[in-house]
Amino acid sequence: MPKTTPILARALAIAFAFTLSLAGVVHAQSDFPNHSIRIVVGFGPGGASDVAARVIAKSMSDTLGQQVLVENKPGASTSIAGDAVAKAAPDGYTLFQAGNANAVNSLAAPPPPFDILQDFAPVGDAITTPSVLVAHPSAGIKTVTDLIAKAKAEPGQIMYASSGVAAVSHLAGELLAHEQGIKLTHVSYKGSSQAMTDLLAGRVQIMFAPISTALPFTKDGQLIALAITSDRRAPDLPDTPTLEEAGVKGLDMAIWSGFVAPKGTPPDRIAKLGAALQKALQKRGRAQAACPARHHAGARRRSGRFHQAYEERYRQAPAAGRRDRNEDRKLTAHARRLMPHRWRG
Repeated sequence: MPKTTPILARALAIAFAFTLSLAGVVHAQSDFPNHSIRIVVGFGPGGASDVAARVIAKSMSDTLGQQVLVENKPGASTSIAGDAVAKAAPDGYTLFQAGNANAVNSLAAPPPPFDILQDFAPVGDAITTPSVLVAHPSAGIKTVTDLIAKAKAEPGQIMYASSGVAAVSHLAGELLAHEQGIKLTHVSYKGSSQAMTDLLAGRVQIMFAPISTALPFTKDGQLIALAITSDRRAPDLPDTPTLEEAGVKGLDMAIWSGFVAPKGTPPDRIAKLGAALQKALQKRGRAQAACPARHHAGARRRSGRFHQAYEERYRQAPAAGRRDRNEDRKLTAHARRLMPHRWRG
């Protein structure tokens, strides 16, 4: 078995510590809140993260008796949003929607201006949902086999959109390219909604998109669904195979998120927010109608599995040496491409 490098061990530790900390909390009585609450989202409006946050915010508003508003601060792989919340008053009125990208961002050089584990208090787990690999009809790609064949015949000519550097939509594209020995050109956006706009216009050819974002366009034929990035088919796309069924093994990548508050937020307020969040997630019918995701206790388990698989993929990929005091500290070649000149040891 290949040796886990210190940097990858830290990435996995961050992922597990974050997801395990997002546990249910006990309801506590207080006069909080007495005015509106903000949930800061690190992606633009209209994407899966934004939609999920708004569905949850509406339900939390009903429970708490005060408006819970969503504020979009896209950019820097959610670090702009995270920094704003880390610097906010620790009073329970400002929350950050944290997710996949934060475990990766913590290893960037320079790192984000906050520590996702040390500078926040966990409120609760939110959603886990797979993505769907979709293609624009003009690309002439109807199956994953078509995609791989075309990419091999035309290296670098197929452009894939993502919701941002280090987002699942980016990592999935890089891993697909690496494992299939093909070259794809990455085009980054500030959210899945903006990426979807260019995909629908045919400016890019493919995308690993949240199901909630892509579903309307696959139903009306504007996009072609090639495969699902989970270990089972999606109920909303029963005729779309999983990537494994399509011949690509080991690429089970989920989008997950949870809510955190600034470090120092009073425990009774964290408890009240956590209880309202859990109540929102229990209203499965309303939430799934807007964002078909898995809102249940297994989300923490699945997000842990995602990062375990993610770390395993890095360990298996070709390594690129690092010139530092520990010569055996290596990073994968495709990881270096994700954030060139920013990766630190």
